[in-house]
Amino acid sequence: MRARAAAVMAAIVSAMCAPVHAAPAPPPAGPAATPAGPATLVIDPAASALTFSISRPGESIDGAAREFGGEVVLDPTDLARGASVVLRVKAASLATGNRLRDHTMRGSHLEVERFPEIVFRSTSIQVAGGRPGAGPRKALVEGALNLHGVERTVLVPTVIRYDNGTLTAEGSVDLTYSDYGIPIPRFLWLVMDDAIKVRFRFVAGPDGR
Repeated sequence: MRARAAAVMAAIVSAMCAPVHAAPAPPPAGPAATPAGPATLVIDPAASALTFSISRPGESIDGAAREFGGEVVLDPTDLARGASVVLRVKAASLATGNRLRDHTMRGSHLEVERFPEIVFRSTSIQVAGGRPGAGPRKALVEGALNLHGVERTVLVPTVIRYDNGTLTAEGSVDLTYSDYGIPIPRFLWLVMDDAIKVRFRFVAGPDGR
């Protein structure tokens, strides 16, 4: 019995003194995956600009929209897939810096009481190849512009950049008064050209910043 007890005790002591091997560490985590699916970004008016110019030989008048907003929907992993944009402009916020001229523009030309909002809704967006975040990329935005109660299709060449959840879009488009039933402005004996140059720079993010 004493020999058996001694053998059991020796086995216990041997087991307690045996080296313990640590469990292998888990492999390091890889970079966070980009969320799949579309994201909605809100245009930040404070960081954006929407301006316009009208002219005649020898003279140019510049103006800007003071109140506008909108949303951009895009897939961060593929900007060319299913992207869309909606832009809304308060017509009465268009200003050129001349009170009399602005009063006439909003009244007899834009008729802001009847048509208080200018709206653009994209129908397709084509984006040149390249990875998101790889730098500026050219895009062609096609959509319907509703201005002065008239809706027409316009093509807007744009340069976009998407980086860290923020989209920046810059470009310009040429419009005419006659396409939208707007009287061509006349100031005294001066008659402006039937042309409007619109320029924009929009910054959009998840919370409008």
